Amino acid sequence: MIFAEPYARWLLVLHTALAVAAVGAATHLALWMRGYFRGQLGRHRAIRRFALLSLGLHAAAFLVGNAMYPAYRVAVRSEYLEEPTAIAADTEARVKIRAEHRGAEPVDVAELTRQRVRGAAQVARWFDVKEHWLALGLFASLALTWLLFRWDPRRDGLELAPIALALASSVALSLWTAAIIGVITSAWRAV
Repeated sequence: MIFAEPYARWLLVLHTALAVAAVGAATHLALWMRGYFRGQLGRHRAIRRFALLSLGLHAAAFLVGNAMYPAYRVAVRSEYLEEPTAIAADTEARVKIRAEHRGAEPVDVAELTRQRVRGAAQVARWFDVKEHWLALGLFASLALTWLLFRWDPRRDGLELAPIALALASSVALSLWTAAIIGVITSAWRAV
């Protein structure tokens, strides 16, 4: 049996909820940090809390995603995305059902299968890219949180504000990218 396979669907739901919350917290953090450039320094304590929240949610989503990864690797990637015969069988079944229920026009099943095989391979590659971006984003989130707790703009000046905002934007961008790729992957096939 594959690690966590019986719980993979529930882990996917939890992973999705944590990821949505992480995207929201990171986006909110980056937007609030823009105030530093307008001289609005009163939110620094709240920004620190959002940095901690964003880091915690990001790490939790990352850990739950990694717990679910073995089930994804076998049930989705190996058995479907990287298996042209599974995609061909699925395509034929969908075309047949569509014709029966909707009276759809005839489709070139071979060409549609080729397109879906190429698309599935691309989704599998993008999923690997997503994992790397998430890991880099997690390190950026850790660096940002460390910076925000060491630096106080009222005491130390605004020289580090561009670096802090760049880190916050990088974290938000990595989470948004990962969320979009995750939704696309799940749209192809979920655990």
